[in-house]
Amino acid sequence: MIGFGLVLLGCVVFYDASQMQIAPTYARVGPHIFPYFIAFALAAVGAYFVWNSWAPQVEREVRAEGFETDWRALAIIAAGLLIHLNIFKPLGFVISGIFLFLCVSFAFGSRKFLRDGIVAVILVVVSYIGFTHGLGLQLPGGILAGLM
Repeated sequence: MIGFGLVLLGCVVFYDASQMQIAPTYARVGPHIFPYFIAFALAAVGAYFVWNSWAPQVEREVRAEGFETDWRALAIIAAGLLIHLNIFKPLGFVISGIFLFLCVSFAFGSRKFLRDGIVAVILVVVSYIGFTHGLGLQLPGGILAGLM
C-alpha cells in the first residue's frame, strides 16, 4: 500500500512540476528540474516497494544483532526536536539549530560540550549564511537578526 502511495505521490509531484510557470530567462536547467527528480525518485522507490512486496517471500527482517534500542537517546532527540520547533521562530534559526545539535550530540553520548558547541556554531552559522545569502531563503533571525 505504501508503494502505491509513493507512486501516486510521484505522479502528483510530476504533474505539479509540469504546471510550473517558468520565466524564459532560465536556461534548459531551471527550477523545474528538482521537482522532476523528486517525482522520479518517489515513483522509483514506490515501484520498488510494490515489486518487493509481491516478490517471493524471503527473510526480509533486517536487525542489528546484539544492539538494543537506546530509548533514552531517542527520548532526548524527540524532546530536542519538540523544543526546537517551539523556539525556532522566536529565537531564530541559529539559536534553535545550535540547541538541536547539542541535544543530538548529547543523546549520542558526547560529553565534550565546548567542542560540540563550537562545531554547532560553525555548522549552523555557515548553513544560515548559505541559505539566506547564497540561496535567498529567509530563515528567521530571531534575537540575532541584527547580527546576521
